[in-house]
Amino acid sequence: MKTAFIIFMVLHGLIHLLGFLKAFDVAEVKELRMPITKASGVIWLITALLFILTATLYTFNSGLYLGLGVCGVTLSQALIWRDWQDAKYGSIPNLIFGIALFLSL
Repeated sequence: MKTAFIIFMVLHGLIHLLGFLKAFDVAEVKELRMPITKASGVIWLITALLFILTATLYTFNSGLYLGLGVCGVTLSQALIWRDWQDAKYGSIPNLIFGIALFLSL
């Protein structure tokens, strides 16, 4: 179960990289139809890094994963609200992560 959670969190973080790639025209991301500013692209990147770092810290049983995970979920959900039409389904993993982080308290 722990491994599945880690993989799921890393995958969600990697999906956030799409917003960064689109904002900086590194790749064409047809799934994201809304324009993404460079400032938002940086937030997409920070969110991706937070999820990946959270998964890494969780892997090594570091207690710091909890705070970083909450920050990642919060930023992710803020991005989803901003780009609701493109990203609304990201709320599902955020809900799962939020519940798991709450239960780990």
